[in-house]
This record gives sequence, C-alpha cells and structure tokens, in this order.
Amino acid sequence: MFLTDPALRHIAAVTNEVLPEHLWRYDTATEDALGDLARILHRTTLGFNNTTAFLDQAVQQLTARPELRLAGYRHALPNMLAAVERHGILADLLIDAYRAWRRHRPIERHGDEHYLLMQYGDPSRGVGVLRAHGPNTWLVLPDAEAALAFEAPYAGRVVGQVAQTEDGWTPIAYTDPAYLTEQPSMIYRLPACDDIASACRSLLRWWQLRHSALWNSRTPDQLTEPELARLAI
Repeated sequence: MFLTDPALRHIAAVTNEVLPEHLWRYDTATEDALGDLARILHRTTLGFNNTTAFLDQAVQQLTARPELRLAGYRHALPNMLAAVERHGILADLLIDAYRAWRRHRPIERHGDEHYLLMQYGDPSRGVGVLRAHGPNTWLVLPDAEAALAFEAPYAGRVVGQVAQTEDGWTPIAYTDPAYLTEQPSMIYRLPACDDIASACRSLLRWWQLRHSALWNSRTPDQLTEPELARLAI
C-alpha cells in the first residue's frame, strides 16, 4: 500500500504527486544547491513524521482509558497543543521545502510506471499504479487502500486499462491483458471519461458493481443511465 508514510501522504494531498519513497534522500550527499534543499527537506520530513507519531500516540492514550481522561488532560493537553502548533508549522515547511527541491529535481512522469491518486487531493481514496501498455495506454493496478475505498476485489492486480483517445480517457475493464485478443467476452468497455483519474475510478466502480448483487450478468451497454453516470464520477 502506498502513502503509509505521513510526509509522503501530506505531499500527495497538497501537490497530487505520489512518491514511492523519500526520493530526496539520494540528493542529500550532493554538495550543491540541490543537496542543500534535499537536506532541509529530509530534516523537515523527520520532524513532521515525529510530530505525527507523537500526536497519534497521545490521542490513543487519552482515549484508551475514559475514566482517566480528565486526570490526564492537565498534563497531556499543553504538550498536545504545542505539538499541534509545531505540526502545523512543519506541514507548511514540508510543502515549501518539497516544492523548492522539485524545482531542481524533475521526476520522470512518462516512464514505464508511475503513480496516481485515485481522487485528486484525497489520499484516503488510494493510489493507482499505472504501467505502460502501448501508445497512450496504461494498465491500472489499485493499491490496497484504493481497492478498499472503492470496494473492488483486486488489490495489487490489473483491473483494466485506460487509453487517451479523441473522446477523452477510455477505460476497458479486464483482469488479464490477454483477454483483449483471446477472450473478448471477458472485457468490458466503459464510457470515456474527462481525465485519467476518473477513468481509473470508473474501472474500480465497474468491478464493485460486477461483484455485487446488482450486476445481474449485465454488460456496460445494459446499465441504466444513472449507473453509467456513476461510473464516470
């Protein structure tokens, strides 16, 4: 599952850029402006993640024993308020440092694999792994968080492809690329979407419907207008 790291999750929420790890670590040994920015970003990341862990632990402690909650407030609340204030400052510094580093460090977006938030600005909806599968075409593999959020049964597995066409981004649902030529009855062509993220969401919503009691062995062409509209949200 992607974005389990608090700093990477916050960066994705603000910038819509999904990173698999702290890529700036590879620049921290560089003795130039890029290295300076990477080291600042690295220190800020550590501070942000530390305050996140502290606040998570503090909340768990205050809620674990309701009968002791009032007694614990006197000692814990000032520390929590200070940590919340520090966390907010670090959150802003994290994004500023990340954007400064990114201005000097391009990240390959058109390679064989990249990552996409399933819902722009909302990491809780999970990440789609996109793998090149021909011209302007990508295989889509949802991470565990995306599969759970959309109630789709194929975490970490191919759920279909999205292709950029004249009509927009066209999703085709399948669980094996070989079905395109060998078993056409096992592929489902869905309505075109306005952008790549909505096309990926359409694939997950189709599989959620496909595995529900509402499917009734229908093809996309047999869905109602409201059902088709919901696929493309």
